[in-house]
Amino acid sequence: MQPLRIISSKIPFAILLLIGLVLLICGNSETSRTQRSTAPIFDTATSPSLTKDLLDSGQALARLEAKWEPDPIDLSKLINAARSEGGVYWTGYNQAQIDAWCEAFINEFNVPCSGRGVSARQIISSLASESAAKQPKTDVVYLSMSQMAQYFDKNLATTTDWDTLGVDKGKIWSDGLLGNAVGVILSHYTHFANANYINEIPSSSVFEWADPRYKGLICAPDFLLRAGNGFLGLLYDPDVMIKLHRHLIDSNDMLITNDCDALLVSGERPLTYMGYGLPYDLLDTGYIEPFWNPGLGTNLFSHAIAADAPHPNAAKLFAAWSSSQRAAKISWETIRQGWPANGTLHDIAPNFEYGKMVFESTNTYRLRAERTRYFQDKLFAGNR
Repeated sequence: MQPLRIISSKIPFAILLLIGLVLLICGNSETSRTQRSTAPIFDTATSPSLTKDLLDSGQALARLEAKWEPDPIDLSKLINAARSEGGVYWTGYNQAQIDAWCEAFINEFNVPCSGRGVSARQIISSLASESAAKQPKTDVVYLSMSQMAQYFDKNLATTTDWDTLGVDKGKIWSDGLLGNAVGVILSHYTHFANANYINEIPSSSVFEWADPRYKGLICAPDFLLRAGNGFLGLLYDPDVMIKLHRHLIDSNDMLITNDCDALLVSGERPLTYMGYGLPYDLLDTGYIEPFWNPGLGTNLFSHAIAADAPHPNAAKLFAAWSSSQRAAKISWETIRQGWPANGTLHDIAPNFEYGKMVFESTNTYRLRAERTRYFQDKLFAGNR
């Protein structure tokens, strides 16, 4: 037993020595882990892809009021012409928005109105197919600027004298001789967190999503991930964005699927990267929180009149009316997308600065589409 007592008498020093070594090793390990967790993996100081003036050009739209001031006599003539045609047919993305707008339009002008929602993936091909088959049904089309450019390229839009219809000049934009459109809604790309499972959100920068603490927690909607990176590719070097998103997929186990809402609400994937808008079904839960990173995009949705519109006067009346404050308010109340004069990001997140968003504009929408394609081809080529 003596050896045991001898050893026992030396245990305090041995333990202290051992503890010291363990603490030193663990301390270094913890420091390294913390550094790996917080140090930027990517060159986040990369110069903006575009000049500040170009990046900020779309913010002029956010400052415009949602007003519509037609001449009363001209409006009366247009209403009569629209009634004689039998109504207007509208094609957009969201059926709830269509139904709400049409109901208000009918009540105000006694002109029939109906329409359909088509997914963003299919809307251009659907419109082009109908026109090519000489079976046009759409009078007014509602598209983001980048998709409106595709619509123009296919010679599907007409050029409308919006100014004589009382539309704010600042909302009217054209694409050379290929047609023109009027901006009616602004809507934001948005991240979401399930507050029941997430205490700290990656809100300071898009690069913060690369932190290992978010591994296995992120879901990204397939279409929105690709489209939204058209905006990030305007602010940051597109190749840096590809490197970042490869890391999110390969190292942080970001799940890419068609729709993340169910996984977000259940907590299975409590972070949604590149969600969209401010949908009631998420916000009304009380525990789904929206948040933003600098560089997230803001789409301008516009109306254009089809070159082969069956009801051109009803189309003019509807599209001009949709630029009004009351139409923007209806859209905001229905789907949480509206013009800044009625329904904005600030209503939900008053402390987030609009200046940190990348706004779609006439100067950037085609480049944004190019950056989206570049992101898709480089990141997913051969895989998706």
